[in-house]
Amino acid sequence: PAQRAMPARTTSASPTPTPTVEPPTDPTPSPEAEPATQASLSPLQQVGTSIATPGSSVMVIGDGTGNEDDEWVAVWAREHLAAERGVAYHLWDRYGLRWLEPVAMGAQPATIGVWNASIISPEMPGEPARVQAAWQPVDAVFLSYGHWRDPTVVGSELTVILNEIRGHDPNVPVVVILQNPGPSSVAGLQEAAVNTVADWARQNNLPTLDVYSGFPTDQAARDALVEEDGSPNVEGSRLFARIVADALRPA
Repeated sequence: PAQRAMPARTTSASPTPTPTVEPPTDPTPSPEAEPATQASLSPLQQVGTSIATPGSSVMVIGDGTGNEDDEWVAVWAREHLAAERGVAYHLWDRYGLRWLEPVAMGAQPATIGVWNASIISPEMPGEPARVQAAWQPVDAVFLSYGHWRDPTVVGSELTVILNEIRGHDPNVPVVVILQNPGPSSVAGLQEAAVNTVADWARQNNLPTLDVYSGFPTDQAARDALVEEDGSPNVEGSRLFARIVADALRPA
């Protein structure tokens, strides 16, 4: 007999799941640039940061390029440091073997002491004893020698001075100044002395502050900035001080 047709069985399709919509999230903020850390600064910038701290102090031990009131140490203190803070400027009296009364520089109360132990025509064998007599606890020391120095012995002269400094403070940062070029009469001797001082600093792992390269390369232009004894004149001293200030400024 004919069979009754049965309707085809249909399977109900599974319902399509509704996709889960995540709530919008705020984009991850870009990390802000972090300020330069002490490790990312050059040794000179680290010294500059250190002496920028209120209550800091610095000592310059050197020759006649920086002992006068119109030469680089006093100019640096007066025209650069004192432009932003008060400075107590001390000058060493080589004959009285004492520090003179401090001179206040700047319109604000002193927050940094500058101890200037530069003297004209230093007798190098006696410099360690002078360092001992003049020593002050400071945050940085600048060595500034080179003019009229014999390139064959200036390294050993500086070593004895450095040993005296380390005897007072084994960890104080010591910066070596590569002084300005000399006049025509002693230009070659001064260049040789500066190169020797730079080599000595490298051998002793000391940072150098290169004033020499900051002066003009033309000898006639150099002569216009220095005196016959090699000390920078008024304009040369201002250039000297500006090079020092720029080298110590953090980037």
